Amino acid sequence: MMSLIPDHTLQQIVHRINPHHEFVNAQPLIGGASAQVLLLDVKQTDGERLKYLLRIHSEIDRKRNPDLASNEFKLLKTLRALGLPVPTPFYLDVSGELHAVPYLVTGYIEGAPDFSPQDLPNFIRQSAEMLTQIHRVGQGAQQGDLSALGFLSDRAAHVQWWLHYQPESMDESLNEAQLRDTLRQLFPLESMNQVTLLHGDFWAGNLIWQKGKLVGVIDWEDAEIGDPLSDLSIARLDMLWAFGQAAMHDFTKAYQAFLPHLDYGNLPRWDLFTALRPANQLADWAAAWTGYGRPDVTLTTMRESHQWFVKQAMEKL
Repeated sequence: MMSLIPDHTLQQIVHRINPHHEFVNAQPLIGGASAQVLLLDVKQTDGERLKYLLRIHSEIDRKRNPDLASNEFKLLKTLRALGLPVPTPFYLDVSGELHAVPYLVTGYIEGAPDFSPQDLPNFIRQSAEMLTQIHRVGQGAQQGDLSALGFLSDRAAHVQWWLHYQPESMDESLNEAQLRDTLRQLFPLESMNQVTLLHGDFWAGNLIWQKGKLVGVIDWEDAEIGDPLSDLSIARLDMLWAFGQAAMHDFTKAYQAFLPHLDYGNLPRWDLFTALRPANQLADWAAAWTGYGRPDVTLTTMRESHQWFVKQAMEKL
């Protein structure tokens, strides 16, 4: 996916971060489609090794937002200052001097995503608590306000663009045409909750675990400002695909227990919008699960779960 960056260029990048560091090697990381990532192995003057991640966003995302690398870099700096466990932003280059495409370099969080947790209730509780911590950013005097994140896009405006976008072909397997017609009647929604920071893609693949503890949240390129229920809904569907209906319900209850003051009336409507996201992409998403050690999650099971997800949302409207 990535046009390989020559080693001499990577050495220059590492020197810009710290002139005393020596580039050793680079390894492409696979997993997400939203960014291309290189794991950089670097040696310090004392011989100790450390790791950086070099991230280049996809061409599609860069067309949607040419400032994506800059925005993610600024967001990570803000969230680190607030104490959230996100990668440390070290270097941003939008100049085109060393590489034609903008990129950012962040720290590496030791650990790994967990797609088969031994203690699922603990996994669910910590995941829900982390999502509520993200949604508390800007909520109250202790957290400051959201003015520092004014560069992020507005989820409500993005939703309207998405609903009126006409794809070249409708995903008949997910009843996309009918889903779009229904959503256009439901949106825009009346605002029921104070807007918050949204991760935009809160799922198991973006959560880093170490010895049963959630230690990091990565991949912030989809972050926006909007109704926290839109983020909750995305997490619900991914929880359903990975761990089933009971896990989705338990995750939702845990989240609600942490943030009982929210108005959850619009959750079915956000569920329907979330159901639109995988249109014409579900086969690719399903194919990745074998590499995650979960061959039981297939295109068939994901379609069946998607149908149930839409049905439960429609029944609650």
